[in-house]
Amino acid sequence: MIVKSVTAFIFFNYIYFYIYLWYNFFGDNMGKDLYDKRNSNYCYKNSNVLINKLDIHDEKVLQKFEAKITAAKLLSLRRKGIIGNFDKEHLQKIHIYLFEDIYPFAGQFRNENIAKGVFRFAEYEYIEPELEKLLTSLKNENYLFGLSKNILAEKLAYYLSELNVLHPFREGNGRTIREFIRELALKNSYVLNLSNVSPSNFLNASIKSIVDTTDLTKLIFTCLEEKK
Repeated sequence: MIVKSVTAFIFFNYIYFYIYLWYNFFGDNMGKDLYDKRNSNYCYKNSNVLINKLDIHDEKVLQKFEAKITAAKLLSLRRKGIIGNFDKEHLQKIHIYLFEDIYPFAGQFRNENIAKGVFRFAEYEYIEPELEKLLTSLKNENYLFGLSKNILAEKLAYYLSELNVLHPFREGNGRTIREFIRELALKNSYVLNLSNVSPSNFLNASIKSIVDTTDLTKLIFTCLEEKK
């Protein structure tokens, strides 16, 4: 895990995870699970709306436009195949492609700390060095080439979880990371078909993967289909 103290990070976020689940199911306003945007330099003044190229100041309207644009972009990426070398620039390239029409910070690593629910992601100062370290490990593992389906699912879950903890961008991390993992599966002759599992199950498994990747591994295994 990517923090000053690995043990401390796991311990505190293990607690955060269960607090998060409790509030998510029993709390009043935690279901939305939005980023904490208070005093964010990425938002319009006195607003929780991210500054965007469409100059939309209504968060719900922005989310609708964003969803439509990125859905089309993700479909286009599936047709393109693999667009990078699974390094830092590859992750940035995906983010740029998905969000360049929406946000001025597309492809840029965030420069402020963010949280979702009660969980705080990696501090922004550690994003680049830890990302380099993580993707160097991926390179040293030969991009997971030649692994059995079981082990590949386990490794994909691990890298997805670690990238999620980093949360390198101010917005759009989930879509960017899932696309990166989809392309990594494709490099290993598998199609990652997320329609094989429910979005809510995948989301919950992704959250839980902070402390345990077992459920996420099982879901990814279900989604992996040999490329024809």
